[in-house]
Amino acid sequence: MPIISKNFSIDEKQTQSLPFLPVPQNKELFYYATSAGHETWKDSYFFERQDINIYMINYVVSGSYTLTVDGREIKVGQGDLVFLHLVTHHILSKAEDMTETVYFHVLGGQTKEIYNAYLENGGFVIRNVPAEFIKESFAKFSSVSESDDAFYERSRIIYGLLTEILRLRNIEKQNKYPEFIDKILCDILYKCPPPSSKEIAEQFGFSPIYMERLFKKYVGQSMQSYILKQKYAFACRFLTDTDMSVYEIAQKVGYGDSKGLIVLFSKFGKLTPLAYRKKTREQQQKTYLQN
Repeated sequence: MPIISKNFSIDEKQTQSLPFLPVPQNKELFYYATSAGHETWKDSYFFERQDINIYMINYVVSGSYTLTVDGREIKVGQGDLVFLHLVTHHILSKAEDMTETVYFHVLGGQTKEIYNAYLENGGFVIRNVPAEFIKESFAKFSSVSESDDAFYERSRIIYGLLTEILRLRNIEKQNKYPEFIDKILCDILYKCPPPSSKEIAEQFGFSPIYMERLFKKYVGQSMQSYILKQKYAFACRFLTDTDMSVYEIAQKVGYGDSKGLIVLFSKFGKLTPLAYRKKTREQQQKTYLQN
C-alpha cells in the first residue's frame, strides 16, 4: 500500500500550484505532468511517500532541504535538481525556512527509460543546474491556455524538460572540468545571447588567445565554435516554440540583423530559419495527428 505522510507548510502568497492536471487516454504515447508547482516552503514542511508510480522532478531555486531515500540522507540546496521515482521510500524534510522550489510529477512516453538512463550516470541529484532553465519551463507549462492543442503543448514542454535533464546528467558524468571552465560553459549554455569569447576572456582576466587555448584543452573544441552551436540551439528553440520573426530571433541570440542568423543556419542546419520553422512544425503536426 502507498505511504503518504505530509505537512504542507508553505507560504501561500508565494506559491503557484497546479495540483490536478488532466492525463491522456493513451498514457503510453504522451509525456504529461499529473501536478506541478512553484512553491515556497516553511521550515516545518514534511512529505513522506512510497509505492507511488510517479516520477518527481524537484528543483531548489533558493534555500535547502534534506532528502532521505531508503534511510540515506542527502542535503539538497540552491541549484540542485532531484529526479526520483516515487515508488522508492523517500522523505522531504528539514527545510530551511522560505525554501523556494519548482516541481513536476511526470509520467508517460519513455519517462521510465529516461529515468533509468539518468540513474546509470549518477545519483538522484544533479548539482549546479541554472534556475532560469527550470523556472522558464514551469512558466511556459503553467501559461498554456486551454485549447485543443493545450495537452500537446504541455507534453512537448515535459519531454523537453526530461531530455534536458538527461543531457545535463550526461555532461556531468563525461566532463569534470575546472571550476572556471564549468562557469564558462554555464554562461554559454544558459545566457541568451551567449557571451562572446572576448567578453569571457575579459571576465577571467586572460587574453582572448590564451582563453581559447584553455577552453580547447579542456572542452576539445574552440570556444567560438561552442558559442555558435549554442546560438543555433537557442534560435531553433525560438523558431519552434514562438512566433517571433527571424529579425527578432536574430537580435535575441546576439546578431544585429537577420543576415547573421541566416549565415548561422547555413553553417549548421543547411536550411534557412523560415524553412527550419516550417519543417519542424509540419513534423510536430504530423506526430500530433498520428497520436
